[in-house]
Amino acid sequence: MMLRYKTGKLPLNFIALGVILLAVSIWRIMVLDWSGIPFLVVSIVLLFIESGVVIDPDSRRVRRYIGLFTVTKGEWEDVSSLINLQIIRSRESRTMNFISISRTETNDTYKLYIKLPNRSIELMSGKKEDIQSRAEEIASALKASVVNNAG
Repeated sequence: MMLRYKTGKLPLNFIALGVILLAVSIWRIMVLDWSGIPFLVVSIVLLFIESGVVIDPDSRRVRRYIGLFTVTKGEWEDVSSLINLQIIRSRESRTMNFISISRTETNDTYKLYIKLPNRSIELMSGKKEDIQSRAEEIASALKASVVNNAG
């Protein structure tokens, strides 16, 4: 039984750009101008690219991938020497500038790691409730414990 989790898409501004490029490409193709085809290709990539994690508890391996539709790229990593799963809270700041106005936004983000003897693998990040429920589900599949350092 494979566990699959989507961990992200492009930010909203790239998705909006994809919608605009899709509209431009449809308009250019309708007026029989073939220059709309590159716009169509770029808009499809912007709208449908995603990232995720696949966990195979039977083989005890993990794969982080980037994909477009059914085509995915990523390598399997062996986690047979798994110590535990760990949830860590981190504060992330983003600065947004527009002309002379700037704004800084700071949010708490929770990250889920697989702890191995010699390194850690970050599986996903997100809101506290989502990460805790996913961590419990993954821990039960991998028969491991969850260490919650998020407080």
